[in-house]
Amino acid sequence: MLTLLGVAGTGIGAASCVDTSGTTSGTGGSPDSQRPTGTIRIPDPAGTLPTGDVELRWMDSGDMKARFFEDFFPVYEEKHKNISVRYEGTNWNQITEVVTLGVRNGTAPDVFQLPVQITMGMAVSNRWIGAYDDIVPDFSAVKERFPAGAFADGVTDFGGKTYALPLTGQQRINTLLLFNADLARGLDADLGTEVLTWQQFREVAKQITKQGAGSYYGTIFGLAQPGGLSTPINAMCEMAGVHGGAEGVDLRTGKFNVTNPAVIEAIELILAIKSDGSAHPDSINLDAPGARARMPLGQAGIMMQGPWNIVPWQEENPEFRLGLNLPPQQDPNDIWPSTHGPGGSNNYVYSSKSKLTAVIGDIMAYLTTAAGQVQIGLRIGAADPPALPDAIHELDPDPLQRKALELGTKHTVLRPEPAARNPDVAKVYEAQVPATPTFSDTLVGLYTGQIKDGVEAAMRQMEDRLEKSLDDAIAKARSRGADVDRDDWVFSDWDPRKPYTALYEQ
Repeated sequence: MLTLLGVAGTGIGAASCVDTSGTTSGTGGSPDSQRPTGTIRIPDPAGTLPTGDVELRWMDSGDMKARFFEDFFPVYEEKHKNISVRYEGTNWNQITEVVTLGVRNGTAPDVFQLPVQITMGMAVSNRWIGAYDDIVPDFSAVKERFPAGAFADGVTDFGGKTYALPLTGQQRINTLLLFNADLARGLDADLGTEVLTWQQFREVAKQITKQGAGSYYGTIFGLAQPGGLSTPINAMCEMAGVHGGAEGVDLRTGKFNVTNPAVIEAIELILAIKSDGSAHPDSINLDAPGARARMPLGQAGIMMQGPWNIVPWQEENPEFRLGLNLPPQQDPNDIWPSTHGPGGSNNYVYSSKSKLTAVIGDIMAYLTTAAGQVQIGLRIGAADPPALPDAIHELDPDPLQRKALELGTKHTVLRPEPAARNPDVAKVYEAQVPATPTFSDTLVGLYTGQIKDGVEAAMRQMEDRLEKSLDDAIAKARSRGADVDRDDWVFSDWDPRKPYTALYEQ
């Protein structure tokens, strides 16, 4: 039997129906009947599975994808009654603790997501994880179904083999403007149809706060969690033409962006909103879940977070009227795409010590088909779009999720990745010590007033730390034999308005 440990959320959408007939999708008949029904149908295995009783242990970060696996694993167990699955949809702190220890002593789950402390290169070089080429039937054909950029040398692939399998894609706006439609009435802008300028964002936040008279505020942040300010500022800046985001590297020039005038302006905007009294006063004490829990309670009019909020809010607070749009723009008439690197999203690896590689290969073979991808999309929706574009087209989401998906498709492009051009760059990532205080820490220090030197001075110091972090890592990697230098971060042919696919063609 399936064992669920610490799973966030419950199944959504169409009921999960068990069908072990061996068919893979659809119900036959007219074109309308070919639309996805939510039924998961497990095909017969292409390889030989264990005949005795076995238990597969699967660990990931839960959240919306747990809704799919809660439906999928019972159906898989019904098809293969001798196979049980222990699914642990948990948090990243727990993943870090369990996986970091487990890969070293051989107790890691059979399938898991890597914590950020363990790079793919580190996991491969230490032989902690195995290659999917060795366990998924006809894996070369599987890879051909994926779009360019889903796999890349130095990211998912090492030494000609694939070690990370992305089950969802990255055509997603991670920072949307999410708003309470009941609190957004009577404003000088229609938040659902009009993309706000940065200055309009400030003015709208003022208006909502004035209307709230202390019972609700213009906006809310979750500053107790890393990324609470850096994530929206990165998004706003990248769509303003700061290529690579506020704290990233402009891959056209190889230079860091934190002293870019647009970055300074975006930070000063957030500080002005706070100074106006338009930000929820508890923002400094809230993490991301804490902040988003306040939205359907009517404590803030606007929040900048991702589409993963849509379904939980709809289910748990059916009276909450949610709207969404692009984040505020420096110039709504000149919106640059949000970029993402190769390697897809929700990458899964498997333990090289696992004795159940035949089961893992069989599961992954299904999850990477169009049928499997559609079932993932039906349950996760805009929170994590399917990795296969054709599967996205098969979905029939509600209007809010459809809008989020359309914005992601329209306003995201694939960017270059230095490690895909020069695999030795992965050795730099392994050696790199993050710049501290981080960009996120620095923004919180500015917000709370603990950093008093001003935004420009703080960003000059941040740039110095980022430069030193990268230069030191390059020097350390070179001392270990890596052939790498700062020119590896320069792609002079990159047009940030277009997907950069040249590196990733299969």
